[in-house]
Amino acid sequence: MSIIGIIFGKKNTPWQRIDASGTNIDTPDFDRHETFSAVADEVIDGQHLVRIPAFWYRSGAVESGQHQGKKAVWVSSQPEDGFNLHPAFKKAGANTEQFWVGKYQGTPDGEKLGSQPDFLPLTRINFPAMQLAAQRGDGFQLWSIYHLGAIQLLALIELGTADARSVLGDGNVKGGGVLPVSDELVAQATWRGIVGLWGNIWQMVDGLQTDSECRYRIWDADGNGNYVSTGASAPDGWIHRRHDRSGEGFDLGAVFLPKKTKSEREDAAYRCYTWSYGNAVAYHGGYYGYGSFAGLFYLYVFNASSYSSTASAAASQRCSEPCGLSLVL
Repeated sequence: MSIIGIIFGKKNTPWQRIDASGTNIDTPDFDRHETFSAVADEVIDGQHLVRIPAFWYRSGAVESGQHQGKKAVWVSSQPEDGFNLHPAFKKAGANTEQFWVGKYQGTPDGEKLGSQPDFLPLTRINFPAMQLAAQRGDGFQLWSIYHLGAIQLLALIELGTADARSVLGDGNVKGGGVLPVSDELVAQATWRGIVGLWGNIWQMVDGLQTDSECRYRIWDADGNGNYVSTGASAPDGWIHRRHDRSGEGFDLGAVFLPKKTKSEREDAAYRCYTWSYGNAVAYHGGYYGYGSFAGLFYLYVFNASSYSSTASAAASQRCSEPCGLSLVL
């Protein structure tokens, strides 16, 4: 089994997993799938990381059978017709065989960003300073929207639902303050060894911004780090549908950018919230006091890159808590 996919649900009930032809897969064995089984812990430069192997994806409609016409997304452990290498595995126009993401939410390591258990996360510095701290050398950087999108895609298919909290646990979202990155409560939000995928702290995400008209701008899909305009509007509300448009230099089918929202959580397919504002950078996951808003697909593109401290203005209090990030090699 090299290809497995999932049909996007209308509400947050388990979404149907399918094979390459659109036929139901009821009990997939992910530990025998070449991609999922190869996600593994590694230590590099003394940092605790998780390796994500390269995979190919297809985003589109089921072409035949009982689910014909329904929107779905598939992953493959090897090249297949109609599939593209996920942009998370592109760097400076070249293909890569894997990337490594911090096992833990980013922790302080001198003047740099690390990934170590038992520490409190690195917080209260602005976006450019976080980008600089993530540059440990030898390819380390702040994770991008493509790295996040690759992890979200694999987790969505394996969990069978966008409401990861209903499967894994709430994580640290119900108040009480920031906890060490390996704390038992933070670790509820863990998929295949990546700890704290939501909750505890906001996590900065590179490669995604809004323009002055509150439309998404994203890094080019060839890994050059150049922003391209998508024309896709960034909404507020409970996430119900994602953008899947493509254009020169981008394909939003590789990531999870909110398109349509609902006013009530119970009516929304993803059961995570999104905030947006013009000329802003991206944060993911939600923090320790964010309650039902937080989750695997929560996206906050609201603050300018210079933001770093608690603000008293009501509009700024949505992101007035500590912010951290994840490390990628």
